[in-house]
Amino acid sequence: MSSLPPPNRAQYLRAGSLTPSWKFALIATQMLILASLLMLGVSASTVGKPTWWLASTDNNLLAVLIVVPFLAPTVVIFVAARASHLAPVAGLFATALLAATSVVDISRTPGIALGEAILAGCTALTTIAVFAGRRRAVNSAP
Repeated sequence: MSSLPPPNRAQYLRAGSLTPSWKFALIATQMLILASLLMLGVSASTVGKPTWWLASTDNNLLAVLIVVPFLAPTVVIFVAARASHLAPVAGLFATALLAATSVVDISRTPGIALGEAILAGCTALTTIAVFAGRRRAVNSAP
């Protein structure tokens, strides 16, 4: 007979998934990044220098491109809520997509591109921080 106590509920959870507090922090951060992207888009339209993804609204066929920068944080939120063990991979995808968006906007709107690059950096830092909030595998062997 083993002298170990029975495993608790947390030990049954998948190793690598996020703890509830880290999941909340990741989702809240990505929602703030979504709001910031929305503010950048409104600012670009107000100034009269739309980004490449806002300029595509002139052509109805390319109007779907308006969702491209918002796709990155949305995917991270969805993955964190459904399969949090994949959150770091989703964060890397979001960082790459936001960085690519900012690179494309450098020639058209450098100020907005800087804001997008800062948000890509925030996404990268959040992705790095999420590694601290992952559950570890429980080794019950002595």
